[in-house]
Amino acid sequence: MIPLKIETLLEGRVVEHDRVEYKTGWNPNDIIHSICAFANDYDNTNGGYIVIGVKESNGMPVFPLEGVPKEKLDSIQQEIFQYCNQIIPRYIPRIEVVDYKNEGIYLIYLWCSAGDSGPYQAPKSVYVENGEKADKSLKYWIRPASLTTDAKQDEISELFDKFNSVPFDDRVNRKAKIDDIMRGYLEDFIRKSNSSLVMELNSSSLEELLLAQEVANETDTELDIRNIGVLMFAEHPEKLIPGAYIELIRFHSEEAEASDDFTEKIFTGPIWRQVQDALNYIKTTVIEQKVVKVQGQAEAERYFNYPYNALEETLVNAVFHKSYREPEPVEIRIYVDSIQILNYPGLAKWINLERFVSGKVKGRKYRNRRIGELFKEIDLSEKRERVFLKY
Repeated sequence: MIPLKIETLLEGRVVEHDRVEYKTGWNPNDIIHSICAFANDYDNTNGGYIVIGVKESNGMPVFPLEGVPKEKLDSIQQEIFQYCNQIIPRYIPRIEVVDYKNEGIYLIYLWCSAGDSGPYQAPKSVYVENGEKADKSLKYWIRPASLTTDAKQDEISELFDKFNSVPFDDRVNRKAKIDDIMRGYLEDFIRKSNSSLVMELNSSSLEELLLAQEVANETDTELDIRNIGVLMFAEHPEKLIPGAYIELIRFHSEEAEASDDFTEKIFTGPIWRQVQDALNYIKTTVIEQKVVKVQGQAEAERYFNYPYNALEETLVNAVFHKSYREPEPVEIRIYVDSIQILNYPGLAKWINLERFVSGKVKGRKYRNRRIGELFKEIDLSEKRERVFLKY
């Protein structure tokens, strides 16, 4: 089962529209090219989704939904498997038939997560009508925006570089065992994300849930846990990934580091819980409200020493974009007149500092694509870069 509910996908709230492709009907060439492009994951956002049976307008679904005739469901699925065999290396997306809201409107729902064995190629023509000439030349298909296209030479080079350096959060953690994963955290996350897996919690094993969330790999013996599984669902991820915690220091005098008057707190557990716990601490102990009554005005004006929303987004971004190859934690340093939130090693190498300072930066690549994806499922991340600068 695909964890992301089709209803949630169609809302367009959790997944950016350029990671979703809607097709009114079954078009083998276009759809196989898009499957190949999502597998190549050129933008490093962990692939995307295809829904057959939905008309689109400007990237958004058109209601009422068209649906797929019931009698064609089996044949289309068989053809998807057949034509996916033409993708090199072979790649098969996860496929599910959905009866939308049990109204007899059938959709074919494909989850095309980022592949591990690419770059992937597919023929320009995987299918031709009678009498047409097939073009079997192989192309590397990508989606640099919301359209599927064949990659140019410099983009092909980037694809090879990408697959030669799998993101850290998607790599297997050789020290992690399934006993390191806390089922309670996994179930809490699934419920919080309103995943379709909620209905499977009582009947699914821990192994099945981890595989469904794509945070583990199935082997002949036992599961291989990926780093994303450790970060999101382990009781003590810092024991397996040094630095996977948040350190908060609050200085109570202007001398700051030169004084012994400070409070220190360490937040451990799954990184999404760390963020929530640290924000709760800041909200209850650091943020203060001042109420000012205005003469001639019924409502008083309220002021806060720090904007909670800005702190929330900054901390989420710090945890999201930290390099977990670095053993240093995310740091929150609270001074008497300011707050600093630090992660390491700072700006990614592809970000130009001058453009960053001018506010024109456009960071396309992510250090931790899976963290961003799962954070967004529980409304912790917008998955698009935002920059806050203080002058």
